[in-house]
This record gives sequence, C-alpha cells and structure tokens, in this order.
Amino acid sequence: MRPPNSSATPTEPPDRPAIPEPVVLATTQETAIWGYFPTDRAPVLTVDSGTVVRIDAVNQAGVSAAEGPVAYFEMLGVPADQVLPELAEVAKNPRPAGSSGHILTGPVHVRGAEPGDVLEIRILDVSPRVPYGVNSTGPGAGVCGDLLDTASTRLLQLDHSGRHYSFGHGIKVPFKPFAGIMGVAPPTSAGFVSANPPDRWGGNLDFRDLVAGTTLYLPVFQPGGMFYTGDTHGAQGHGEVDQTAVEHSMSLTVQFIVRKGASLEWPRAESDEYFWCMGIDADLDVALRIAVEQAVGHLVEATEGALTTADAYALCSIAVDFVVAEAVDGNKVIVAYIAKSLLA
Repeated sequence: MRPPNSSATPTEPPDRPAIPEPVVLATTQETAIWGYFPTDRAPVLTVDSGTVVRIDAVNQAGVSAAEGPVAYFEMLGVPADQVLPELAEVAKNPRPAGSSGHILTGPVHVRGAEPGDVLEIRILDVSPRVPYGVNSTGPGAGVCGDLLDTASTRLLQLDHSGRHYSFGHGIKVPFKPFAGIMGVAPPTSAGFVSANPPDRWGGNLDFRDLVAGTTLYLPVFQPGGMFYTGDTHGAQGHGEVDQTAVEHSMSLTVQFIVRKGASLEWPRAESDEYFWCMGIDADLDVALRIAVEQAVGHLVEATEGALTTADAYALCSIAVDFVVAEAVDGNKVIVAYIAKSLLA
C-alpha cells in the first residue's frame, strides 16, 4: 500500500468535516456468530464508504461457560443485572466445528469495496459497555503452558475515574481499550477460516495500540469487504502471553473508507506518531522477515525512492522497533514501529 503522503492514502485536509452521527449495530443472536470468518454470510449491515458505525460488541468471556454467562459472572462477584443480556442469547448460537471461542459481530458490507481495494478503518472511539473485565489462564495456556498447575481467573474492575483497573497489591493497570479482532472476509480459496489465528485479512491481531485515534488498513478479498469485530479488550501487554487480556465488552465506533487504486499485501496501520507495518506467520522468524520487508517497502515508497532498499534496510536496523504484538493464537504478529518524525 502507498504511504500516507501518497494519493492512495491521503492525509486529512485541515477542514475535515465533523464526524456524522453513527449508525448503531447491536450484537444479537442474528448479528453474532462464533469465531470464524465465513465468505458467504449475508451482511448484517450495509453502508456507504464514509459511514460511521458504532458496533456494540461483546467479549466472549463467560459465554461458553457450562453454567452460562450470568452464573459465571455471579461467581466472580458481578451482580446478574450487570451482565449484558445478549451474552446468554448469543451463547445459544450453534458453534461450527473448528471455530474459535470468540464472538464476532458482522459482517458489515461497505458499498464499493472490491477485491484488490483497501478498506480503511478509522477507529474513532472504544468505550466500555460494563465496568469490568476478566483475565483467565491456566495449564496449557499462553506461551508458558506448563507454568501453572491450576486455572486462574480474575475479575478486574474499573476504578471510579474509569482510567485504571485495580489489579490488587496496590497495582493499577491503565485502561487502554481496543478491539482484539478487526478483520474482513478472507478469500474463498482459504476455505474454513477460524478467527483464532490472525492473517492477511486482519482478524485476531491483538495489537494493543489500535486505540481510538488510530487507523487500520486491510486488503479486501470479497465484495463489500465484509468486516467483523469482537474480542474487545480493556488492557493488554504486547504478546498477550497468558492467552487472554482484560477481556471486556466494548462499543467500537469506526468510519469505513474504501480506497480504490490502493493495494496491500498485509495489514498496516498508523497513529499520529507511527506508521505500523505487520508481519504475520506461525513461525516468529518468518513473521519478523515479513515485517522487515514491509517496513523497507514502506520507507522506499514514502520517500518516493529517495531512500534506496539498502538505505531503508539500514534505517530499519538503527531506528525502527520490531515488536511481538501477538504470540499466542497460532500465527504470531510482529509490528514495525516507524516513527513519522524520521521522514518529517
């Protein structure tokens, strides 16, 4: 994909109009599915490019519990009237073999998006729907599956300021909400695609810096793009090493923009400070190689060839950080942090 200062990914004009009132997409039995990315599912919402949509998403914590989500949260100390009622409803949906335990809302069809285009997803807001989240782990979970002998589940409540979770022991964890899963429908040739491993179509990226004010770019493989989201988090360290973050139901407000004439092989993203290039693969070394190649390509493109490949490779080595953003969901995600100040 061309860099932000090119015609394919233009910068915002100084007189950008006010964000319009969002279209609201609720999570219901009809709009939610268990964790996979079908290519033939009818859209639950169809919008024009430029439309702002608020998706009242749910996190999957407790949905698959044998006792049901209400009893699950009650055992953790959450009153029944503070449990989202749709959790019990979506739990009734059939779960296809091979799907992950995530609850996805979608797909959203964006008119005009065609295979080969890029779908720009401007993340405008991520807000909590309840004042708590859950972190759970145990034997076999995360990158150190043999570290624990018993399951560990903890409820994390937002404090009165709404800025921190109380972890205990005097520790406050900053509230930094984002959607762990944002993805489009994969190519039909991919077959049945679980929502667990991230890939070229995005999905379970678990990239903690995709907060409000950032933008995600995804290649389009199906007409309309067919966007899904879920697995919303209130806080997470890079890597998500124990298998879960603060699993917390959120409302995600985004603006969809179809970029015609742009092309993209792997997901990319940006903030005011950074441009991010991603490499994704089951092999961490391969994921790193892809991220480096993507970063080198971006630097050459962003400077319209003023930087040679050798220049860009050297700059990546001395001025770009490569971070393990996701390490526990089959495919790993490496993100290159390219400071925009380098090219100012």
